[in-house]
Amino acid sequence: MRRLFFAVSATMFVDSLLYLAIVPILPWYAERFGLSKFEVAVLLAAYPVAFLITTTPAGWLAGRVGPRRVVMVGTGFFIASTFLFAFAPSALLVISARILQGIGGGIGWAAAMAWLTSNTAPERRSRAVGTISGVLSAGAVAGPLLGSLASATSPQLAFMIAAAIGVVAITATLFAPAGVRPPRDPALHTTLRKLLGHPLVIAALCFALADAAGVAAVDLLAPLALAAAGVSLTTIGIAIALGAVLGVGAGWLAGRVGERLGSFRLAMIGGAGLGLLPVALALPLPTWAVLAVLVAVGPFFPILMTGVFPLTTRAADDLGLSHGTANALVNMVWSGGFAITPLFMAPIAQHFGDPAAYCTAGLLVLGLMTTALAMRAKAKRMSLSH
Repeated sequence: MRRLFFAVSATMFVDSLLYLAIVPILPWYAERFGLSKFEVAVLLAAYPVAFLITTTPAGWLAGRVGPRRVVMVGTGFFIASTFLFAFAPSALLVISARILQGIGGGIGWAAAMAWLTSNTAPERRSRAVGTISGVLSAGAVAGPLLGSLASATSPQLAFMIAAAIGVVAITATLFAPAGVRPPRDPALHTTLRKLLGHPLVIAALCFALADAAGVAAVDLLAPLALAAAGVSLTTIGIAIALGAVLGVGAGWLAGRVGERLGSFRLAMIGGAGLGLLPVALALPLPTWAVLAVLVAVGPFFPILMTGVFPLTTRAADDLGLSHGTANALVNMVWSGGFAITPLFMAPIAQHFGDPAAYCTAGLLVLGLMTTALAMRAKAKRMSLSH
């Protein structure tokens, strides 16, 4: 189990690392290849689009051929993308690298989490997922640092370091035990129909979208308001990084608390925080308080994540399905929510002001949490009726 856990941790870390490493060096790529703002946006959007397309089929495939094999394929895409990032001679190849990374992310997230949860006893899944959440937060801290190293030295050096971490991850996966053989899922459309008919899956998807709604509103509007108030980009970056650092400990703690409170209650705590934070920003807060909210966002993601995945895996167990597709659905909704929510919040903020957008985000989170509560009640009724 230790070798398996290390392999999953390394896979998740390298994905989180690469996802954020490109952000600090976007100006470098824009200048080198003469990219317009739209082309830079395409470069950033390539990852979530590729992720959305690949994650659900990859999760289903993990239930057909075994998650370890699929994890190795995903890590292979990570390694290929780092080489392209390091040596790409054109904008087209840099965008191609981002697409490969998104494919690797979609494959790796779904399969690696399924590999972990299917080999962990139900009463221990909260702790396992909480620790992995902390690993993702660690990658969120290391990614911008790697990007800063690339700008200070060269992308070749920085991304070769990332490639070396990818080699460690794929090697660890190769030598880790395959674990229990998951149930062989039926056709993808049948698997999806069964999962979406389970109330705990719907509850988990509500929580995932609540995270996207709350965090996206804060991440979009708060940095812009702080910059307009004269706060340096360095200070804003430190606040976000500090939140990610706190997320490492929050994931570890949430995993242990979740074993006592239960996964649903833990997800409710995370969702409540994500709903209150944007509402707090609707108030006329001083600059230090806005920075504190940016810091506070960091721990709530691992708290919510630690509660969500045990819900989907419990539903999959109830239905006699593997965990891959169930986990992939959460990943897809998360990624889609983070891609769409800023596009929804920006016009509201532009026409009615930031407070209106923040309150909209808070109300959206409230509605999603209410739906999740209703789904939990339905799941309890179903359990009593059997």
